[in-house]
Amino acid sequence: MKHVLVSGGTSTLGKAVCSRFIAEGAMVYCGYSSGEQKAQELVRQLGSSLVPVRLDVTDQASIDDVASKIQSLDVLVNNSGVFSVFSVEELQTEEIQRIFDINVTGLMRVTKRMAPFLQASKGSIINVASINAFHPGFGGTVHYDASKGAVVSYTMSLARELAPLVRVNAVAPGLLEAPYLDETNPLRKLYEQRALLGCLVDADQVSLAVQFLSRCTAMTAQVITIDAGYLAG
Repeated sequence: MKHVLVSGGTSTLGKAVCSRFIAEGAMVYCGYSSGEQKAQELVRQLGSSLVPVRLDVTDQASIDDVASKIQSLDVLVNNSGVFSVFSVEELQTEEIQRIFDINVTGLMRVTKRMAPFLQASKGSIINVASINAFHPGFGGTVHYDASKGAVVSYTMSLARELAPLVRVNAVAPGLLEAPYLDETNPLRKLYEQRALLGCLVDADQVSLAVQFLSRCTAMTAQVITIDAGYLAG
């Protein structure tokens, strides 16, 4: 049985990734930082092959505790992340540090701690970046964009360092379909007008790319963009 750890496992994308790996028969450790209720609800939906674990990527003790509960690991999906919007004039150092501590440093903390498991299993790491690493977005996201750019760079460098035992790739989603992005939302309209497919991105489609990267043994140091054609629009 394949063993998978998904950080940020109760988010929209995290739930889709957990569900997809459960469907293929894996045991999935669903990492959550504060949403225990959401994690338990996910267990009720997906069954006992989903194991909720508290995982705060900013806290080394929390990461170590998760590592102590894992017997083996085949796939690590670094999905924890935060987002905010501030103009350059409004952006405070504390907010920059918060974004980077979770999106970049936290991802690196988890990866470092789990690397020995993945080396033993000749496993795979999939990092969740964003199309914002390649595009300035709609403004007010320079700190977030820079953090996701760092994730892309880290992915490529880590792939070289861990080869040939561990493959390291990333997905870069566009704007995900979410309840708050209804038909009247101006951000949704802007995205759909530019995207070649005229729609937002379904989290299930991103999870499909994550699953593919976990399986394709000929791929490492790659970033797959799932954006409904937004970057090409």
